[in-house]
Amino acid sequence: MIGGNVTEIKITPQTYIDMNKEFEEDDIPFRIAVPTQEAIDKWQSQPAQHYQTPPAVDMVQEMWDKIGGRPND
Repeated sequence: MIGGNVTEIKITPQTYIDMNKEFEEDDIPFRIAVPTQEAIDKWQSQPAQHYQTPPAVDMVQEMWDKIGGRPND
C-alpha cells in the first residue's frame, strides 16, 4: 500500500439512490438499478478478478499479409 491509511467507504442502497439523484440534477440520462444490501455484500465479498492484457496484434500488418504484402515492397 502506498500513501498510508485508506478509508473503506461503505456502499449501501442509499449510495445508488444518491447517484441517481445527482444524475437527474445534472440532467444526465443515465440511471443505476438500486441493488439490495445483500446483493452489494455478495458482490464485495467476491475475490477481485485480475485483468490480463491480451497480446498486442498488428491488425494492419495482418491485413497486408492476407493480400500478399505491401505494394512496392
